[in-house]
Amino acid sequence: MSTLQEHLTEYLAMRRALGYDLSVLEHRVGQFLSWLTAQGKETFTTADAVTWARLPADADPRWWGMRLGAVRTFAKYLDAIGVDVQVPPRGVLPAGPRRAAPFIYTQADLDALLDTCPQVFTRQLQAATMRTVIALLAATGMRIGEALRLTPADIDTATGVLTIRASKRKDRLVPVHPTTLEALKTYGRLPARSATRPATDAPLLVSSRGTGYHRSTIEAYFARVVTTAGLLPRGAARPRLHDLRHTFATGHMAAAYADGGDPQRTLTLLATWLGHTSTTHTYWYLSATPELMFLAATRLNQPKEPS
Repeated sequence: MSTLQEHLTEYLAMRRALGYDLSVLEHRVGQFLSWLTAQGKETFTTADAVTWARLPADADPRWWGMRLGAVRTFAKYLDAIGVDVQVPPRGVLPAGPRRAAPFIYTQADLDALLDTCPQVFTRQLQAATMRTVIALLAATGMRIGEALRLTPADIDTATGVLTIRASKRKDRLVPVHPTTLEALKTYGRLPARSATRPATDAPLLVSSRGTGYHRSTIEAYFARVVTTAGLLPRGAARPRLHDLRHTFATGHMAAAYADGGDPQRTLTLLATWLGHTSTTHTYWYLSATPELMFLAATRLNQPKEPS
């Protein structure tokens, strides 16, 4: 009889073959299975799942809900293949994360982050990798997972277009500025990168072993850069890597208002650029910065031309 860990391995392999990124689920369910082992249990009930999910006891209840949600997803798979486990019902714990207040980076913030990378990382490749990650996300609005999947073959140097490999939706093409393209080419030619002997199909962004990075590692590195750069929270907004995507979207909308462009058209283009199936999802990334609100209000208050 297969163990729960073996079933988890099978489940992850099956889902990843369909293109899903399951690193968070793998981590959380893996922790749950380790906890079960420590309890001397080979299966689990809803009570077991809830007991584990409510750890630590002083955590945000929504964090408990996310932990239980990961177990529920795995339990539904086990139940479907005939493994005798209980599937925790919905509603037992609060579900869904609160929307974190986005931290909108200024150009000075971005300059500080880029300048700090060589101070934080003494190895040339690590410093260059973090500079490239930060600059690429700021310049394109890509998701960090998409950036980490980017390969040299995905960079069309002739047309200046990147092929973005999506985890759930269709791949998309994103044109980039010549300076962004040159920066990617420069990183790809780094002797320090070549010295790692990456495989021909390896990601562009590689570690000292010539392999790709896990998202959690890059986020931990980014936190070190933020601290050294001296970026502090602004109210409830704390600097996060994902906020570079919010900054990209908000900045383009502000530019559309400032330059007399068509904000609605810009929103539609942003939805396509960011890989959204609807502009409704793009609204999530727009933050009501003072600049954007002022520009929008100015546009609304302009007298209409007679028809």
